[in-house]
Amino acid sequence: MAIDSVSTYQPRRHNTPKFPSVSKRDITYGYIDLQKQDEIIMHGTPVTTSDKILAATGSIIGVTLPLLAFMKKQNVKNPFKLNYKVGEMLTMAAGGNLGGILLSSIGEPKVDKRKKWKEGAFQMMLTSLPLLFIDGSIKLCEKSKNKKINNNFVKILISAAGVTLGSNLAVTFSNKLRNEKEAKKPKRELKPIDMIANIDDVVGMMVLAKIPFASKIKIERALPFIYAFCGYRSGTADKKPVKKS
Repeated sequence: MAIDSVSTYQPRRHNTPKFPSVSKRDITYGYIDLQKQDEIIMHGTPVTTSDKILAATGSIIGVTLPLLAFMKKQNVKNPFKLNYKVGEMLTMAAGGNLGGILLSSIGEPKVDKRKKWKEGAFQMMLTSLPLLFIDGSIKLCEKSKNKKINNNFVKILISAAGVTLGSNLAVTFSNKLRNEKEAKKPKRELKPIDMIANIDDVVGMMVLAKIPFASKIKIERALPFIYAFCGYRSGTADKKPVKKS
């Protein structure tokens, strides 16, 4: 039998949602720069001066309150003369994140509040895990009677390893907390060069290890400002640029 015609049947095409492409340069220290993404540019909500002020004010208050409590406990009138241990550092970090999130969440929908809390959880993991590894490693060094182990060089070396391990664990845990919708988007990533950006752990490492030059320049004075900035980032985590016209 001869075939007179050729079938013109074509399978139906399904429109699948497109997610924004993200290059590695847009991801720094596990933080994706949402402002560079097309999807966000087209459908985002505006960042207002009020948003920034509320997040900054909340994070500053959140850091200042425990700072005042530490001053009273240590009987110090000058905040720059405080002595910091892991407990004080983590308390300030938590205060900054809570303050930034709570104050900036006033009047916002639940979906935006959830984004802030997730970013706050990530910021806390990024701060606490490396610090706990650093503190434990330094204490083990100081217990050793061997001068080849109990010295500043070894303390810095194992502390750097602690920062790397703790930071990577924070990113891993953060990716596991993502829901199904978020799982379709790029994961948080951590590059070796981005370790430089984790200033709070670097400062904390020098304070805990009692590095001589760090104590001379009073590097711990930067800690309250660093933790306030972390809280600010958590408080503005849901904010994106205005739709382009």
